[in-house]
Amino acid sequence: MMMYKFLLSFLALSSILFARIDYSRTSAGRSFAAQMHKKYHFETSYVLSLLKQARHQSKTLARYQGKRKVGATDFSWHRYKSKILIPESIALGRKFMKRYRTWLNLASRRYHVAPEIITAFIRVETKFGMYGNEYPVWDSLVTLGLNPNRKHRFFRSELGQVLLLARKNHLDVRKLRGSFAGAMGCVQQVPSIQMRYGVDLNGDRRKDPNDMRDCIGSIAYFLHKNGWSDRRATIVPARHTSNGFRTLRSGYRSRYSRKILTTHGIQPTRSIGGNALYYIRMKDGKKWDLYLGDRNYRIITLYNASKRYAITIALYAKALKRKL
Repeated sequence: MMMYKFLLSFLALSSILFARIDYSRTSAGRSFAAQMHKKYHFETSYVLSLLKQARHQSKTLARYQGKRKVGATDFSWHRYKSKILIPESIALGRKFMKRYRTWLNLASRRYHVAPEIITAFIRVETKFGMYGNEYPVWDSLVTLGLNPNRKHRFFRSELGQVLLLARKNHLDVRKLRGSFAGAMGCVQQVPSIQMRYGVDLNGDRRKDPNDMRDCIGSIAYFLHKNGWSDRRATIVPARHTSNGFRTLRSGYRSRYSRKILTTHGIQPTRSIGGNALYYIRMKDGKKWDLYLGDRNYRIITLYNASKRYAITIALYAKALKRKL
């Protein structure tokens, strides 16, 4: 009897987890199709046929229906250091730079962004395309855009953007792959960002988020449009002369005058320009790592609002510049 009850419970749970939802028949799906027809002139039958083919992603939806866990999508500083800022990882970056030298140099000349910083973004985002394509983008965005969750409005907008992206660049929306949240390709851009910053670097008349050459161009263009300058230092290590460094707020938007920094016992160990600097404090075990950043640092955080992410990219780019 107990085994029978267990089997019934298992079957009920399975029906929930693996339920086949025909989004072309839901009110949310039909409303979306009508909106895309009215606003962007998509054939309603075409959108409905795509919705019918979408597979519901229950685990993906669960990520956004529960309470947000702080840091759930941002690794610890120790993990960044131990996985990315190591010799093997730097060697992988140099190998990538050699393989894509022509395209990195082209993007660098066109957008005035050093090849090393472009390479650093691609390393941190997807380890040069090795990761970041585990999920069908269409399935993820349909699931998140047409079901209640804490970022429903954002994902519904991205669902429309991915159709526009596919139409504009002659892409099959069903074949696009990315993260569970619909971030695509080797630099993990959601459709709206790809629409805004996508680049056809290889000249095939398509801005393809899964083409490494176009990825190189899109990162360079993003940095250029947001005011990047290779002449700035980005970050420098800092030291502290008192315990005041612990009391000053640290983060990707924590910018202070040099006077305030000095008052709290924080000093740069190398020259860095600017009357105000971003203050970054991160703990690795019992040790504190301190950095001061300029406008370039803030630009990196516009791509991903994480101080650990930004520092890792800056340090990885610096390591690539060092002579072997």
